[in-house]
Amino acid sequence: MRWGLLAGVVLLLSLPLWGLQPYGRQFDHDTAGTWGDWVSGLGQVGAVTAAVGTVVRSENRERRRQRTALAAWMTVLSDADEPYWAVQVENSTTLPVFRWRADSPDGSVHLCHEELGPLVPGRTDYEVPLAVQPDQSRAVPLAFVFADSDGRFWRRSELGRVTAVPEPASWHPAAP
Repeated sequence: MRWGLLAGVVLLLSLPLWGLQPYGRQFDHDTAGTWGDWVSGLGQVGAVTAAVGTVVRSENRERRRQRTALAAWMTVLSDADEPYWAVQVENSTTLPVFRWRADSPDGSVHLCHEELGPLVPGRTDYEVPLAVQPDQSRAVPLAFVFADSDGRFWRRSELGRVTAVPEPASWHPAAP
């Protein structure tokens, strides 16, 4: 809406540059053209504006997708046929992530950059000691908070949805 109003004001103010004076008593209808010319011109401006808006929104969506291509989940891994719990963190961005945190809703799992350092691009596995027998059906979902390369904070929920969040007051869970 505001961009449309701005475009209208710019168009109105630029009419004298084309030899048109839309205000006052002197208006040259021969220079201005017919109503059909005006409607056609406005349609073309609208089409170009819509195309540019679509491209800008698409590029913004792709940049956001690239900046937020991180996830964390629990899994069962095995070493010498001995299963153990692990948290796998996937950083599909091209840069390391220096501020991050992965937490389970029940508080049994907490991993963060203060204890483990930055996440490099690729997949990283962290072994977590849990009292529950390693069985994938018992894996708990994880909430994942991280800062992107622009310094914005994001939260990937237990269901995988990404939303912008304010900077966490602490990178450790609150004590119960």
